[in-house]
Amino acid sequence: MTKNGKSEEFDTSRQSCEKFGFFPGSRVKTPKGPATVIGVKENHLWFHLDSDKGASYWDNAKDYETLVFVLDVQLMDDIAPVETSKQYRVKRVQYKGKERRIVLQNENGPCPLISIGNVLLLQGKINIEQENTLISLQKLGDLIIRYAKQLYKDEPHFIQIIEDYDKTVLPTLETGLIVNILFNNIFAFEKNHPIQIFDYLKIRLVHGWLSDPENVEAHNLISNLSYNELATKIVDFEKSFPLISSKAEKQIRDLLNGSQLSSYGLEQIRTSLEEDEICVFFRNNHFATITKHDGSLHILVTDIGYETERNIVWEKIITLDGDNILLNSEFKTRKDANMDEVIGNLLAIGFQESHVREAIAHVNKQESSEEPFELAISYLNSKNYTC
Repeated sequence: MTKNGKSEEFDTSRQSCEKFGFFPGSRVKTPKGPATVIGVKENHLWFHLDSDKGASYWDNAKDYETLVFVLDVQLMDDIAPVETSKQYRVKRVQYKGKERRIVLQNENGPCPLISIGNVLLLQGKINIEQENTLISLQKLGDLIIRYAKQLYKDEPHFIQIIEDYDKTVLPTLETGLIVNILFNNIFAFEKNHPIQIFDYLKIRLVHGWLSDPENVEAHNLISNLSYNELATKIVDFEKSFPLISSKAEKQIRDLLNGSQLSSYGLEQIRTSLEEDEICVFFRNNHFATITKHDGSLHILVTDIGYETERNIVWEKIITLDGDNILLNSEFKTRKDANMDEVIGNLLAIGFQESHVREAIAHVNKQESSEEPFELAISYLNSKNYTC
């Protein structure tokens, strides 16, 4: 029944509701208070507000992005969302001046398939249809396999391999991938059948769990070992390394029991990747999409908690300890992006570029709650600079 007391039938099918990104039975927060999603009628998603006697809709809410970014409709934290058959949210982002879609996760979790998919999505090699706000791993896998078959269309032998991966490997990637790193190279992984999917897709898989050559004794003992080999040896450390010094022993144990990333390893990734190359980064049994931009490393933010944060796309890696910076699609902080807008507005008004740069330098030195634009205008007026 509608808010006006009229009896109506609503389409509650997944196909009809998918473009809105919310499904019948879900509890949501809306501009008018808590509500329950009812279904679709006449290309609108209907809600039953707790404060109303029946269902209603918003005239301008034609799709998911309007509901989320304009009306700020959100799932209620204290109510479990409707089961979505292991489907994952899709977020629209900008990358290198082009609109792309990426796949989000409930956590930056173990799923290598999503990281692979996001590499190809950012590169524009696969695409998710604009109206889709959710995607299943099966659908994402289908897109990846279709791309792979196109990549090897003139090589029948590889087509057979790709078809085998489609049937036997991709279904297992939802829960993770068995990885055995070697401590001597960021690209060094023990080759097994599943992990070779990265080679076939021409995507580099990297890690930063490296032994530092400056720790000469420890490095010489373990650099050519894999994680599995070292884990076995460390069970009986004295027997495996009978002549080792206490300093080298500590360095080995610290490396093995640390965060699966060393300062040396991080620097090796930074120097080894090409500018704007996109790879998959393995750390702590998780897989992330990583790129190098302006000489720094950035991880794609795929945590579902940032779904509605349009200005948060990348996380710039600063230190091993997680003192990182969240950036927008142009790899800028919110402050830098706001300052770019101020510069553009001042130039549009007609101020000379040299005067604008001088004003911005002044603003950056100030500790004030006043808006940057107002500070810049005040400075320009104080200098008698005119438009």
